[in-house]
Amino acid sequence: MAAAAGASPMDQIFERAVGDKCSAPEGSGTCKSTSACNGISYPQPLCPHDPDDIQCCVEIPCTVSGSNGFCRSVSNNGCSGGTFHPGTGAPWPCPGSDDIQCCIKSTQNPPSGDVGAKILAKALTAAGTPYAWGGGSCNGPSKDQPPYQYGETGYDCSGLLCWAVCQVTGRDLFKAGLRVTNSMYCASDATLSAHGMQKVDYAQRRAGDAVFFGNACNCAQRSTIHHVGIMMDSGTRMWNAPNDQINKVLESNIATFGEKPCPKVVRFS
Repeated sequence: MAAAAGASPMDQIFERAVGDKCSAPEGSGTCKSTSACNGISYPQPLCPHDPDDIQCCVEIPCTVSGSNGFCRSVSNNGCSGGTFHPGTGAPWPCPGSDDIQCCIKSTQNPPSGDVGAKILAKALTAAGTPYAWGGGSCNGPSKDQPPYQYGETGYDCSGLLCWAVCQVTGRDLFKAGLRVTNSMYCASDATLSAHGMQKVDYAQRRAGDAVFFGNACNCAQRSTIHHVGIMMDSGTRMWNAPNDQINKVLESNIATFGEKPCPKVVRFS
């Protein structure tokens, strides 16, 4: 359960319109969120009237050995969940300096067969649903609860996750006492196993895993663990219900979220 005053992805404020055209060294682009940009996001002020997370995005398709990808910046954007390919000679797969290379993702979408992928797919159907403190049940969104009541019907972070788990697996984590974020993260291995879950190192994360936030993530101070999202890939994309300020279920970027993720994720089977 995420407190309204909890982890706040300050770099992901979508209050201003985006979509304006912009011009960058490698070509023409569009001002958009860095987390939604498949290509190169330029940190220079090429979209000066938008928040820091809105940058000029230039999406240049590229192909290496029959695999398709997008040109990205090695130093700025990275290639989460994929591999950079600089090319083998002129003409290079990507224009510009050696810092711009072709990013090929090994898996563009999560595998359809595993439980985590199905949980993510179900959670994605809640896109745009309002944030509601304490909101969510196996039946769907519900009214916010004290002390943060704003008249919304929706999900908080853990409510969204547990609803999707219930819909896919039939397991009711609400009744199992695992609905609160720190209760799930700090549960014993035996308790997790009894409900079809296990802890995995964050470095081994994949789409459908539950990723937690709380800096130190010390279960001796459980209140510090206060947010959870659902990994969308093995990189930094996650699906979540952040807080009342964002007030909707959406994609966030762990790299710009404002807190470090906990050292373990929870995987569902």
